[in-house]
Amino acid sequence: MSDKESSGFAILRPIAQIIEYYPRCARLVWDAAGLQAILAVGVSILGAVVPAAQVWITKIVIDNVISAVGNADGAAVDWIGLLIPVAGVFGVWILGSICSAVANGLIEKVGYLVRTHSEYLIIRKAAQLDIAFFENPTFFDEMEKARSESSYRAYNLAALSLTIVSSLTGLIAMLAVLLSVHWAAPIILLVTAAPQVIVGGHYAGKRFSLVGAMASNRRMAEYMSRLLGSREAVKEIRIFALHEELLRRFHNFWGLFGKETFGLRFAQERFGFLLGLITMLGTASIWAYAVVRAVGGHISVGTVALAFQAAEQGRAGFSNLFGNLGFFYEHTIFAGILFRFLDLDPRSVEGALAPPPASPVPVPDRLTQGIEFRNVSFRYPGSDKYVLKNVSFTLRVRESVAIVGENGAGKTTVVKLLARFYDPTEGAIYLDGRDLREYDLASLRRQIGVIFQDFVRYDLSAKENVGFGQVDLLDDNDRIERAAYEGGASDLIKGLPKGYDTILGKEFDEGVDLSGGEWQKIALGRAFMKEAEVLILDEPTAALDAFAERDVFSRFAELTSDRTAVFISHRFSTVRMADHILVLQQGELVEQGSHEQLVAEDGRYAQMFNTQAKQYR
Repeated sequence: MSDKESSGFAILRPIAQIIEYYPRCARLVWDAAGLQAILAVGVSILGAVVPAAQVWITKIVIDNVISAVGNADGAAVDWIGLLIPVAGVFGVWILGSICSAVANGLIEKVGYLVRTHSEYLIIRKAAQLDIAFFENPTFFDEMEKARSESSYRAYNLAALSLTIVSSLTGLIAMLAVLLSVHWAAPIILLVTAAPQVIVGGHYAGKRFSLVGAMASNRRMAEYMSRLLGSREAVKEIRIFALHEELLRRFHNFWGLFGKETFGLRFAQERFGFLLGLITMLGTASIWAYAVVRAVGGHISVGTVALAFQAAEQGRAGFSNLFGNLGFFYEHTIFAGILFRFLDLDPRSVEGALAPPPASPVPVPDRLTQGIEFRNVSFRYPGSDKYVLKNVSFTLRVRESVAIVGENGAGKTTVVKLLARFYDPTEGAIYLDGRDLREYDLASLRRQIGVIFQDFVRYDLSAKENVGFGQVDLLDDNDRIERAAYEGGASDLIKGLPKGYDTILGKEFDEGVDLSGGEWQKIALGRAFMKEAEVLILDEPTAALDAFAERDVFSRFAELTSDRTAVFISHRFSTVRMADHILVLQQGELVEQGSHEQLVAEDGRYAQMFNTQAKQYR
């Protein structure tokens, strides 16, 4: 492509991007604010014509005053004729103030609604994407840009759209007034001010590119900030004296981002100042023309005043309009980040779940055949290392199964595949004889309950912390209390200041923090809240002592006697309670059977069991 063609494309690109994105921006504003946006436009337009009306009436007042002062025949002064235009100026001024106040309030509210709606769309989209996306750093960069830039830009775009409509209306009215001085006056202002919109668009594109290039630096700086302000991290940061190092990195990452950002900003301001001088020269030429015409007796003194006010306000109006158009383009292309994020293909990342079948099958309320892993191998997205290698086993109906193995053996990965957070890289998983991928995903997850070792501690009420296990039963207090009892959290919750209404954690006022073991009892209650056919505990009792864990699993075994139960634990006193035990080593299933069978075989399980048993002798 030649330089000339490249230059032409660069000029057309802002127009093409506005055409591409702004209709969706307008739709976003309508969905978020609707009639309030229309009302804001109407009020803004009404207020926009006020300055032009003031200039015109001011001309009338000045001409009337000069006429009255120069009255040579001594006739009585027509005070009513003089004061009515003055009252008109005052009345128009009052109208403008009212319109401005109402419009500002409406514009702020519309902007707030648009930003809130944008953030809602972002988090809804994130909630709909597969877990594989959350293993991808590029996805986090895109989501961070969407949250930090596009929602803010969408907020400003809504307000700016209304401002531009108002500015354009006011400018047209002012230029119409300026035509009374000379037909070329509005053209002079337009020609001298127009380059500002080109410069604004040029630097908007540069800022857009900069944000993309610096997204990882910004995200890293914000991560350092979160670490330094984290209640969970504060103890380790203090004991290892990490604060100075983290502060240094915070400063460096923000410094890199700020250096580029403000360097670009100052460059734009320099060009803006030079272009502003050109616009001022155009305005000064109109002033000079009006003075010459007035001295020659061709126009009145009031028209000179009109020329001075209208030309200056027209200049300011053009500068504001073209500056706003530059920002308008900038906000529009940044809003494009939002739309690209919302348009993400759910299968555009490695490891995403296979598309659902045309007619997905609901998971039966009661399993009859169980779950089978058949030659399953798996590696996480972006990794060449297989976490599971050709694993085959069967989870029989209403059987309790324990999975054991060293850290990194693949235990939690088995659970993630069972819950279909991922599909196997090779092989397949069957539920009642059907491939797991044939089932409706929502139906499958209703029938599988999982509590992980790194379960979430919701800084909400105790009732919600338990009830979230079956959110559609959140208002069923009896069910929640029964689940808390089954998880061993009933006495704990009853002892809280407000019982089930007590806010847990230290995020909010009046929140009550719990120990690690107490949080785990709450999480276990959440697991028992779910009336699932398959219930899985992935080391959720790690913070409990051996006696408390055995009590939990005894209750777990009792309460899941009519369900398929899977649990992972490092304590073999608990593991031996299972009907069937799977032993994983480096991603391979090396042994399986009952506790007695595996001990008798004197293999890997027996070695681990005997090693741990010695610690208690």
